[in-house]
Amino acid sequence: MADPIDTTAPDDHGSDTVERFEYQVHASLRSVLQMLAGTEVIHVTCEHIEDIVIASTPDGHSHQDPWWDFQQIKTRDNLESWGFSAVLDAKPLSSLWRTHKAVRDLQLKYCLTAGLEGFLDPGDEDVQALATGRGADKEARLNRIARRVKITAAEAASFLPLVRIEQLPRRADIEHRNIAALTDLAPELIGSEVKALYEELVRRAREAMQGKLGPRWPTLITAQKPEDRVLQKRITTASVSDIQRRLTRPDHVLLKRITQDLTQVQTPLSRKMNVGSVSPGILENAQLLRANADSYRLTEEAMGTWKGDERLEEDLDQRILIAARTLVALHGEARPSPADTIFSALLDKLTQQADAYDRSPLYGKDGMLLMGRACALSDACHFGWGDVNE
Repeated sequence: MADPIDTTAPDDHGSDTVERFEYQVHASLRSVLQMLAGTEVIHVTCEHIEDIVIASTPDGHSHQDPWWDFQQIKTRDNLESWGFSAVLDAKPLSSLWRTHKAVRDLQLKYCLTAGLEGFLDPGDEDVQALATGRGADKEARLNRIARRVKITAAEAASFLPLVRIEQLPRRADIEHRNIAALTDLAPELIGSEVKALYEELVRRAREAMQGKLGPRWPTLITAQKPEDRVLQKRITTASVSDIQRRLTRPDHVLLKRITQDLTQVQTPLSRKMNVGSVSPGILENAQLLRANADSYRLTEEAMGTWKGDERLEEDLDQRILIAARTLVALHGEARPSPADTIFSALLDKLTQQADAYDRSPLYGKDGMLLMGRACALSDACHFGWGDVNE
């Protein structure tokens, strides 16, 4: 009997829409987590004026006079970096222009953010300028944006200094990174409890996006005013006060690190180590060792002294991978940080037994350089660093 599952759907946009909706949920929770961490975020409003609206109190602002960040979120299926043309094609500026027109006379202090899934092209001068509020600094760039957004050059000149671009984690990373940040805020909780708390935050963010956050009884027995409906899209400290009480992180928590972990686009190495609840110092060491190993190899190649034999490199990589994967199997669920435990054990092994691994040698039997090579293999997705939430 034929099964329609084998037939290509004429329109599969529904699945894409759901996936993008879910990405937006996790994107909104980045700011909610910062609010739970006690940073300057006051509240997060979903699907009102823009995809996400964040009110905060940076220097010079108060709860009565907050700074507003109107965010338009854009995702993409391919892994290419965002260039200027790709940003224009995705049309976040058109949406942000409409937002600007709607709020510019309200006496607010605000910025307009295009939140883009993935990296910006570091070599594209125009997209880098646009990302930092300098879109109007070059006449050709200004005129091109004005044409695409269908506004005058004068309108674009007043609008673009308010525009920023934020690079967001990819959809495969964003949930893991949010959970890792929540784990940092709740050191007394086990992995399953942290996951349960995060799933509850996801549920509330979905409700906020649908304008259904909070108790239902007022909507059933009273005539709602427009502002009441908007408040049902807003996640405040009161909305998550019960979750806040479960977080027992001491006052000395490094909130800056949590904020950076949520906002920076991760490499596979840092993503995998964060899933393993890596400590900041160990992550920095891993990144430094990986860079040093790459630099050593490039220098050797430039001098013509690198033993460019693929068989030798493959033999070294296989030996390192066997050691790394064995340690992951042994310590992958170590508490409180499997990544720290695995890193320490692997560094000891490669340092103490460098002769057995770097037999040729390619890296001068230097354990630190071998550890850098191991981090490069992890960055290429050949092994992970455990999972504290398993």
